[in-house]
Amino acid sequence: MNKKIIICSCIIVPLVLFFIAGVLFVKLGTRAVDKKNDDPVIFEIKAGQSRNDIVKDLKKADLVRNQVAATLYINLHRGYNLQAAKYELNRTMSLKEILKKFDSGDKYDDRVAVKLKFVPGKRLVDYAQTIADFMNDYQDPMVEVTKEDVISQIDDKEYVKTLIDKYWFLTDEVLDSEIYYALEGYLQPETYEFFTDATPRQIVEKMLDTTDKRLTPLKDDIKNSGYTVHQILSAAAVIEKEANSDEDRTKVAQVIYKRIEKGMNLGMDVTAYYAAKVEQTIDNPYMYAWNFLPSKYNTRNANNLGLPVGPICNPSLSSIKAALNPSDTDYLYFYADIKTGKVYFAEDYNGFIQIQKNLGVK
Repeated sequence: MNKKIIICSCIIVPLVLFFIAGVLFVKLGTRAVDKKNDDPVIFEIKAGQSRNDIVKDLKKADLVRNQVAATLYINLHRGYNLQAAKYELNRTMSLKEILKKFDSGDKYDDRVAVKLKFVPGKRLVDYAQTIADFMNDYQDPMVEVTKEDVISQIDDKEYVKTLIDKYWFLTDEVLDSEIYYALEGYLQPETYEFFTDATPRQIVEKMLDTTDKRLTPLKDDIKNSGYTVHQILSAAAVIEKEANSDEDRTKVAQVIYKRIEKGMNLGMDVTAYYAAKVEQTIDNPYMYAWNFLPSKYNTRNANNLGLPVGPICNPSLSSIKAALNPSDTDYLYFYADIKTGKVYFAEDYNGFIQIQKNLGVK
């Protein structure tokens, strides 16, 4: 009996010791290489690489202490998904932490990001040109992209319907047949960063995400205004084109709502320019014939009462807030001096005429 115990002990004890030694070997061999050096190391798992090859590359990059220990560990823990990609690692990470990084899919993105500026008050066609220029500067040099190419992608009706499903503030109002571009007015102006391989739709959706962030806190104000989001943005776009200061914006908003309340047409030149698809500039005189354009954008047309059918530009947040918070005044008229940016207000037509006389407007 004692001999059997002695024999078993002679077999089991070395096995236990060997097992403990093995565990310690793997544990020590898979610890972090350097607890102080956290400089980033970009490591790539290539498609089709075996676990053993991944360990070899980790060793070459000095990211594991012991290749044998690491090989044992990685093959014993096959639950980790080692996705082919680039990862940002460092030498303070243990092998376990490295494998968790691989498994998480937290991949390193080495694409270059560039800034793209979208100016408030510009139209969707202007933004489309900005996107086209961006693509021509950074993408396939053999393919020339035009603003028309961009518009065809972002103004596609089926695509717009998917956006309506995604964003609460987009409704079927943007699909009105009288509207030139469905997303006009909804693209929040800002300086954005995009990777150089960004598509027009990715750019547009990032802008719509910003619109969502800015409009969501205003939901109650919009609901209480008695107007839809589309109408508020339509008013804000007119305000954006007519006024530069916050004070003037709230006064222009007041004129808009006061004229609607009295059953007057808005009679604003900026809407006629948009209806004619012409940008208003100092050197581009107003054409009287535009008053008769039947477009539902054209508030100079006496038959068109109320707000234009849709936004005439992409307004800033300041103009949107002004549309929701008109001033407490009684103005019915204003004259916006395009040369100076100043806006002059009057309570009646005689006052409006006097303003023009004072400014020498013919």
